Amino acid sequence: MTPARAAGDDGTDSDDNTGYVTHERDLMPKTNNGVHYEVRGSGPNSIVLLPGLGCSLQCWSETAPLLDGYRLILMDLPGHAGSFHAPADGSSLTRIAATVTDACDELGLERFALVGLSFGGALGVRIALDRPGQVFAVMALMPWNAGGTEAGDPVIERFHSSFRDVEAITEAVGAMSLDPSRTTDVVRTMTSGVTEQFWRSWLGSGGGAYTSMFEELSGMAVPACYVIGGRDTIAPRDKLIADVRAMPGGRLVYLSDAGHLAPYESPELVAGEIREFIGRYAHTSSSSPSSRGV
Repeated sequence: MTPARAAGDDGTDSDDNTGYVTHERDLMPKTNNGVHYEVRGSGPNSIVLLPGLGCSLQCWSETAPLLDGYRLILMDLPGHAGSFHAPADGSSLTRIAATVTDACDELGLERFALVGLSFGGALGVRIALDRPGQVFAVMALMPWNAGGTEAGDPVIERFHSSFRDVEAITEAVGAMSLDPSRTTDVVRTMTSGVTEQFWRSWLGSGGGAYTSMFEELSGMAVPACYVIGGRDTIAPRDKLIADVRAMPGGRLVYLSDAGHLAPYESPELVAGEIREFIGRYAHTSSSSPSSRGV
């Protein structure tokens, strides 16, 4: 049986199979390297919000209004949604991180915090390792673990084989959602708004999902916090705890009622944790370990 395909695969109702019609994409603000971003709110401190794999920046649509007092920069991941044409080599987090940091540089972000969901959380950790002079704090919500996955991982292989398969992806997203009615953006983006280059290079055999940055965590010079959910069926809890233990001063928050897609489903809870952690470092002049007493 031929799997159901995403709307727009025939080119009749979307641009480049992204699920976004041409005029909609043309109105999206983008950096020179093609990263779609939105700036919301104002304040003396900036937070860059990164979605998870297969999500768009709409991931933060209900959380962002609860973060008043901060200048928020919401970004679509490279190779996703409005950033469909941004460089998106998923063979390593370093390459994806370079696309994001180039965008941050163009936007004049000299000092900022990073908050990311799932893949976006791991990407935030990668950027914090690469740019400790710019990033003053990093929070990873239900993140991809730093050690990567192992060859033959059935979940990764199943996702890899499900590119643009609406039925399979809808089922997978439903399985990780506590309330599927609130996570339709994930289904939409994952089925029609992710490039095949990113999908294959990240999830394919030998792709970025199988690479590790765990050995680098001991050199983390930025305040870092992982948030894990008690109802998360995706993120490997034991590996995430090991990540936190490896980072100097690493912080771990356990939300017993949160699932993997918490920003969609529990925005008040997520916003509260962001405020509590980022607020510790937002007004400090330095984020070095000596300045935070660790």
